[in-house]
Amino acid sequence: MAGVWNKRVFTAMIGDALNRLARRSLTPLIFNVLWLASAPLFAQTAQVILARQEVLAENKAVFHFNLPENSQFEIHPLHNPQRLVIDVTGAGIGEDLPQSLPAHPFVTAVRAANYSGNKARLVIELKDDVVIDSFNSQTEVSVGQQTLTVFLTVKTPAKSPIFVANTRKPTQGANDDEAEEAIPELLTDWDISGAIGVENLAFIHEGLAPEQHNNYVSGVFQAEFYKTWDDGRQSFAFVPFYRYSQHDNRRTHFDIRELTWLMAERDWELRTGFRKIFWGVAEGLHLIDIINQTDLVENPDTEDKLGQPMVNLALINDWGTIDLFVMPGFRERTFSGVEGRFRLIPEIAVGDAIFDRSGLEKHMSYAVRWAHYFGAWDIGISHFYGMGREPRFIPTFDRNGQISKIVPLYETINQTSLDLQMTHESWLWKLEAMVRSGMGKTFFAAVGGFEYTLFNVYESGLDLGFVLEYMYDTRGSRNFYAPFQDDFLTALRFGFNDAQSTEILAGVLFDRTSNSKFYNIEASRRLGDSWTIEAEMRLYAGSPSYDSPYFLREDDHFRIELNYHF
Repeated sequence: MAGVWNKRVFTAMIGDALNRLARRSLTPLIFNVLWLASAPLFAQTAQVILARQEVLAENKAVFHFNLPENSQFEIHPLHNPQRLVIDVTGAGIGEDLPQSLPAHPFVTAVRAANYSGNKARLVIELKDDVVIDSFNSQTEVSVGQQTLTVFLTVKTPAKSPIFVANTRKPTQGANDDEAEEAIPELLTDWDISGAIGVENLAFIHEGLAPEQHNNYVSGVFQAEFYKTWDDGRQSFAFVPFYRYSQHDNRRTHFDIRELTWLMAERDWELRTGFRKIFWGVAEGLHLIDIINQTDLVENPDTEDKLGQPMVNLALINDWGTIDLFVMPGFRERTFSGVEGRFRLIPEIAVGDAIFDRSGLEKHMSYAVRWAHYFGAWDIGISHFYGMGREPRFIPTFDRNGQISKIVPLYETINQTSLDLQMTHESWLWKLEAMVRSGMGKTFFAAVGGFEYTLFNVYESGLDLGFVLEYMYDTRGSRNFYAPFQDDFLTALRFGFNDAQSTEILAGVLFDRTSNSKFYNIEASRRLGDSWTIEAEMRLYAGSPSYDSPYFLREDDHFRIELNYHF
């Protein structure tokens, strides 16, 4: 889509065209027969029914809901995770909802619940890494019912735009069908997409070590190969990643973010291979997200993850989904090299890592998670056992008593966690809490807060979100491994809902005990059809010598990245 297009106008045009087509294809007689057959049903049930859903493109879909005639609705998006919520007043839930959509390109399910008296809530759940780009709706009222049509457009960093690589070789004559049948289905019709970009990372101050630089240029490449077959029940995804860094040899690295085969049935799903799994609901601190190891050389915000080998069985029931994980193969955390920034002095000796277990026990981890929803509440309860992803650091000394290197120590842990999210109108309330044993004394940590969003401020198209979260850790203020033991996060989120998908997140994280502060601004924007630009600024201020962020005191920086999506 060209950058000059307005997405809201574009989706409305699609909706009008579909409705005109539908009206032309039904004769008055058929329409009357269908209406006479269905009108008593609507009058008796007064329920919301998902009449049908259609995929218009790899990133566009339309959903048609039948609502009671006098019902009213509100639509708003929710972030982290991404969902589109439709609240319908004066209606209940029909028998066809909720509905799982395993073969949909970017929607996992349309789920529903009754709450707050005569109000029904519909939630269109999106897959991982999918972000709502725009949405629009229109209604058509007839006797006894109204039809709500919702148009949804999304964006995925690795799949915008998408082209299909058809590997069938052209043949001639009567053997065309035989030639196509001779080529296995798995070798045809792959979705191939990706991005290639360049990043500039600039620091305001000189580094703490003389080997460090003030400017780093790097190139990054990520592709995605995706294939579905067996009527959507099976799929395969391969996502390789590579970054080359100008100075930091450890930031130059290759990783398999995903290499997954999926088998999906009505009440179970089996996935095996390399995957990325995200747990949690909080904005500032992903406290319970433990399945994947952090790719720390990518960004100090800890949001980038390495692909984790696993076998994952999901059991889908009316009372919730149970995910079982077996994870062979432990992956060590990545750290900057001798010339890199965001590191301890001296550098961390990655190759000399120590483990409290050996052999097979060192490499195996296990996890189980139950997730469900009750009306406006989403809940997840998880347990993880295995080698912890977060290391402790052991200094080694030379003959002069000086620290010669820092060795990471990985320990076996048990972690039990809870994540809870409640959605009420424009409010989003969040809580993550966990208890962990195995890293010294057993401790408790939690992060909770809310996000309130003003939609379409002064009819400008701007969505303005207010974020407030509090972080707590029982390990105390002078524990190096508990940097957020008594901290507040305040932030503003700007969503401009323009054709270029401009977004800005600006916030400050401050420690109530040490008075240290961490300022953060992130912005992104689409440039034309195939380009995106991302920028961020991070400043660290006021950390005392005993505080964890003290080693970042000279690492105030700006980052800008330009990506071409193919």
